[in-house]
Amino acid sequence: MRLFSNFKGDLSGGLSAATITLPLSIGYGLIAFAPLGTEFAPLAVLTGVYAAIFAGFFAALFGGTPIQITGPNAPQTLVLASVVSGLAVSPHIAQESDARIVIIVALASFCILLGGACQLIFGKLRFGNLVKYVPYPVIAGFMNGIAILLVVKQLKPLMGIRADISFFEVVKHPATAQPLTLLVGFTTLLAIFLSKRFVKIIPASLMGLTAGIALYYGLQFFLAADSLGPVIGDIEVKWPKPKIFFELYHLTDHINLWKILPDLLIPGLFLGLIGSLESLLSSVVSDNVTGTYHDTNRELVGQGIGNIFCAVFGALPGAGSIVRSMANYNAGGRTRLSGMISSFLIFLIIVVIGPQVGKIPLAVIAGVIIAVGIGLFDSWTVTTLRKLALSIKQSKEVLGNLFITLAVTFITISINLTIAVGIGVAIAATLFVSKMGKSVIKRQYRGDQVHSNNMRIEEHSNMLEEFGQHIVVFELQGPLFFGSSEKLALAIRNTMKNATYCILDMKRVTEIDGTGTNILLRISRMIKMEKKHLLISYLNADSPFWGFIGAMDVTKVLRKDQFFEDTDSALEWSEDHLLGHVGEFEKSSTEVTLKQMDIARDFTNQELNTLQQLLTRRTFKKGIPIFREGDEGRDLFFLKKGSVSIRAHLPESNRLKRLYKYNPGALFGELALLDGSPRSADVWADDDAEVYQLAVADFKKLRKEKPEIAIKLILNISRELSRRLRMSSQEVRAMEDN
Repeated sequence: MRLFSNFKGDLSGGLSAATITLPLSIGYGLIAFAPLGTEFAPLAVLTGVYAAIFAGFFAALFGGTPIQITGPNAPQTLVLASVVSGLAVSPHIAQESDARIVIIVALASFCILLGGACQLIFGKLRFGNLVKYVPYPVIAGFMNGIAILLVVKQLKPLMGIRADISFFEVVKHPATAQPLTLLVGFTTLLAIFLSKRFVKIIPASLMGLTAGIALYYGLQFFLAADSLGPVIGDIEVKWPKPKIFFELYHLTDHINLWKILPDLLIPGLFLGLIGSLESLLSSVVSDNVTGTYHDTNRELVGQGIGNIFCAVFGALPGAGSIVRSMANYNAGGRTRLSGMISSFLIFLIIVVIGPQVGKIPLAVIAGVIIAVGIGLFDSWTVTTLRKLALSIKQSKEVLGNLFITLAVTFITISINLTIAVGIGVAIAATLFVSKMGKSVIKRQYRGDQVHSNNMRIEEHSNMLEEFGQHIVVFELQGPLFFGSSEKLALAIRNTMKNATYCILDMKRVTEIDGTGTNILLRISRMIKMEKKHLLISYLNADSPFWGFIGAMDVTKVLRKDQFFEDTDSALEWSEDHLLGHVGEFEKSSTEVTLKQMDIARDFTNQELNTLQQLLTRRTFKKGIPIFREGDEGRDLFFLKKGSVSIRAHLPESNRLKRLYKYNPGALFGELALLDGSPRSADVWADDDAEVYQLAVADFKKLRKEKPEIAIKLILNISRELSRRLRMSSQEVRAMEDN
């Protein structure tokens, strides 16, 4: 949509978003700079408001999500609060300096500048999707920790307790708390939750703000102001100037800058990371609502530009918000103009009624922020803990994710937000590697359970039933990397103690690293030393891993004939080799007589002669189709010499897939003979082939004049079909059991 194509709706959406953003911006400003004391509170409020103005406007102008509303948010605020808290007690800043507060604000702004620059770089380098790969349990734990910290940090202003009084002292001396202040804060909180349930038109935070302020000043008519708790203070609204870094430059004599800057790098990067995650999560939710697709990298560029402006003007960092963006959309906002209007309206409100903002009670702001904190708790964590409390059994995967979440929550509360996410990602990565390293073997089966698609004569099939356990197939799945390779080598070593042919099915392998290629070489050497055979399927010149394994010298050690296009061809080679060692294996080029075929079982010599007279001998050159799928012919064929393959046409890819291979002695075309339907597949000559052909007219004649021969013929066809069906059932059972 064009910028001014939805002006009326964008104006309504911007106003709705502004009414939500303004009170939260005030509260976040107070939280971020609380370590600087109450005297800085009026300026702290403005840092939050300016963030809503600058980040909101420029992120909307340059961003990639049309309805995104950007402003201060809880995670970034608490990260910045920890930075400010550390700077407030830093030995590298002169404590007695008159410019101490300016230095701290400037260094905090430098941290925000780093975060914005990181977002800008992520977007320009098109790394937008990478920042979304922080595991969900880590995000959930971090948000739970943020929620708890928000609530805990606002308990003192909610109860009217001074910042320098500990909760331990409050327990010893309950009179230090102010009940009426608590009443004002609780009323604000109650009004917010009741509004969310019963009043949908007016934003809940605005309803809570109005109710709390009304009660505070209503009580002030009858009671002393001291018993109701403090207000924000006198606010002098003026347009901020981009001079914070110039002021820092002129104050470098009061600080040891090179000792402090390294401590700001990680928090700065972290501000950019969590700001990106928050914004992109809001963008995804916006896509689901609007039915559109946001531009991830453009969104990061817009957020980065917005935060750079915030840093230059000494404001808090900002990020996209689901709540604000949905309020914008529900009120009619559809284009990026709505976000720009929201920022302009906040600026207009603070200019017009700025001094009145300073009269808002801190207990009311505390109630608004506590409501936000409660809403930040991860619902999955709460639900899972409730199930555990009710003794509802949970899987190991669920418990593992819950452990990560609770660990990150605990570290966030007790140590540091940045450290919490770092440790959480490390734990998640460790558990992932452990999980992936359990086994890369999806399925394992032997050659007496599953056969190749080479439909052999009954004698050879019986041999494979007896000796096929010497062939073992390992179907691999997932990454063949340092976490899983060693266990694969151990499993193969143990299995190959009573096997001769090892087939590695690599079809579902998603990645191979250096350790994985080294394990392949070790497995090859181990099997070769025992004079056994290693075959690898689905790993050839067309595979994405072929170049890598070549660079790792795998193709130099393994022979070319050890790699197969698919597992079926590897199984067929193993079966041929095995049959050649356990019996007199007749190659496909061998010619067989009608008497030697399974179809001639129980026939007398006279009956065979009668059948022979009805057969037509035909030859087909290699690569010639004997019949095609859909043909109307119903003749029956007996393969005398050579080999043929049954192929089905795949319409989607417009190619032929081999289903079976037949060797001398096999019959084909029996389905059309029996049911009268068109041919169900192609039959192609793989070698120069020679067949006996029984025409359907001759079969009908045989059935009428020599029914005993026809009955034996049909019985042997049924016996062959039954044998194939049993083999298929056995293979399905073996595949499903593994």
